[in-house]
Amino acid sequence: MHPPRNGVARILLGALMWTLALAACAPGPESPPGEEAPETGAGEHPVVYGNDDRTDVYAHADTLLRERARRSTVALMSPSSINTRDPDNVTFSGGTLGSAEGLCSDQRFRDDPAPAWCSGTLIDDDLVLTAGHCVVDAGECADTRFVFNFYRTSATALQPITTQDIFSCRSIVVRREATSGGRTLDYAIIKLDRSAAPRFEPAPIRPGNTPLAVSAGIAVIGSGSGIPFKIDSGGKVRDGRAGTLDYFVANTDTFGGNSGSGVYDLESHTVAGILVRGTKDYVARGGCFVVNTCAETACDGEDINYVRPAIDAFCQASTSTRLCGSGPPPTGGASFTFTAAHTASATSNTVNKSVTLAAGQKITLGTCGVTGSALTGDSFLRLFGPTGVQVAANDDGCGGRGSHLSFTATVAGPYEIRAGCYSAESCSGTVAWTLTSTGPAPSRGSLEFSASDTNHAMANTVNQDLPLTEGQSLSFGTCTEAGASGTGDTVLRLFNGAGQQVTSSDDACGLLSYASYTVPPGAGGTYQLRAGCYDASSCGGVVTWTIR
Repeated sequence: MHPPRNGVARILLGALMWTLALAACAPGPESPPGEEAPETGAGEHPVVYGNDDRTDVYAHADTLLRERARRSTVALMSPSSINTRDPDNVTFSGGTLGSAEGLCSDQRFRDDPAPAWCSGTLIDDDLVLTAGHCVVDAGECADTRFVFNFYRTSATALQPITTQDIFSCRSIVVRREATSGGRTLDYAIIKLDRSAAPRFEPAPIRPGNTPLAVSAGIAVIGSGSGIPFKIDSGGKVRDGRAGTLDYFVANTDTFGGNSGSGVYDLESHTVAGILVRGTKDYVARGGCFVVNTCAETACDGEDINYVRPAIDAFCQASTSTRLCGSGPPPTGGASFTFTAAHTASATSNTVNKSVTLAAGQKITLGTCGVTGSALTGDSFLRLFGPTGVQVAANDDGCGGRGSHLSFTATVAGPYEIRAGCYSAESCSGTVAWTLTSTGPAPSRGSLEFSASDTNHAMANTVNQDLPLTEGQSLSFGTCTEAGASGTGDTVLRLFNGAGQQVTSSDDACGLLSYASYTVPPGAGGTYQLRAGCYDASSCGGVVTWTIR
C-alpha cells in the first residue's frame, strides 16, 4: 500500500488491526516472579531513536501539548472494539499491548489496552485530519469511530470515556494516497457526524507553506500501537524535502497506530504534519518481542506528510472560516501548456496537472472545444481520481485529433489531468478546463430496520418512500454509503410508483447490500425502498441513501 524505504519500512498500522485481532486471542508472556511492571510515565530506556521519549499525557511537562492531547486528539477504532452498555463508562474489548504484540516483560506500556488502529487531530469543530490509508472509502468511513479522551490520568487510571466522546464518520471530505509528479501524499480530512465543540477544541494549523528546517523540534500525539495517547516531544527533522514539500523525515518515537497522528512544530505548537510511515516497530528477542532500537541518526526515520497539501485540497473542495475562509467551492477554469513525445497514448512521460473538485462539480477539459485550448499534433488526455484510478479519457475529440472530455466528481478531492500524445507521436498545445456546479448539494437519509422471514425482501419488509425526479441518481445500501451498517444477510429492492422493481442488491459487500439507480427520462414520482433479508433469515441494520 505504501512504497518501502530501503526495504524495511512498514505501513503504520494499516495491518496492525489484524495483528491485534489475532494476537489478542493468545496469552501474553508472564512477568517473572518478583519482577515489577515497567512504569508508564516518562522513561529513559535506550530504545527507538536514542531515548524513548514517549510520555503519558498526565506526565508530560508541556502544558500546551497536554491540552492538545486532551482536547484535540482522537483514536480511530472499530465499533466492535467499543463497549457502550454503560453510556457513562465506555470500555474497550481486546487484549493489552503485551498480548497483542507478544512483548517481553520489560517493555514499557505492555499492560495498556490496545484497541485503536490509527490516530487523528480535530482541526475544525467537526473535521478530523488523519492519514489517507486510515480511512480508505465510504465503507471504512461508516465502520470507524473517533474517540476523544483516550489517555491516562495517572499510572493506574484512564480518563473516563462516555458515549458523548465518541463520534462517527459522516463523510470523507478530501483524501489522497498516491505518488504523482514526484510528490507522495497520504492524507484525509473526515467530517464527523456532529460538532465536537465546545467540549473539544480544534488544534491550530501551521501557517504558510515553508519547509521545516533540519533539526527543528517536533512533537507527536497519538495512539502508537493502539494504546492510550502518548506524547513524544523529542523528535528532530532530518530532511525537510524543500524541493517537493510533500512530506518530511524525522526521528520521532512512533509506532503503528500513530498513523494519522498530528505532528506539531514545537516553535509554534501548531500542526505541521501527519504521521504516515515509519521503520519496523518491534523485533524478536528470544521468544518475545522488544521495541526496535535505532540511534538518533540511524534507520530510515519516520515520514510525516506536510499538513498544507491536505488543507489546500480541503479549501478547494469545501469551506471553513477557520481553515480557509468562507465561500463556495471554486468554479471558472484555468489551463496549462504541454509538450510531449513517446507517451504511449498518455500512459507514460505525460505532463500532469492537479485540479481539486468538490463532490458534484463538473470539469470539462480539452485541447479543443474549451476556450483557451490549442493543439499541434494528436493529443491524448486522461483524468485520474483521488485514489489514482482513471475516471475519464479521450483521444480524438471535436471531430479531429484533439481531445475533449467531461466528468462529474462523485467524490471530493484532487484529480489529475495527464496530457500526452497518441501512440509514440509528438504533440504540444494548451489544455484548458472549466469547472461548473451541477446543482444543489446531495440529500441524504437513513432507515433503521430489523426483519425476518422476508423471502428475499419480497414480503414483511421495512419500507421507505423516496420522491425522485427525472435525471436524479439514488445510491443506497447497508454498506458503502456513509453511516450504513448491517447484521445478517440483507437484501434491498427499489420499486417505482407503478410497483415495478427497478433495481435490487443482495451480496454487494459480503452479505450486505448496495445499489444505485438513475431516474430515466420521462420517469419520476414516489419510489419505494424495501429492506429485507436473504431467504427466511433474520437481519437488521441501517440503510442509508444519497440523492443527487
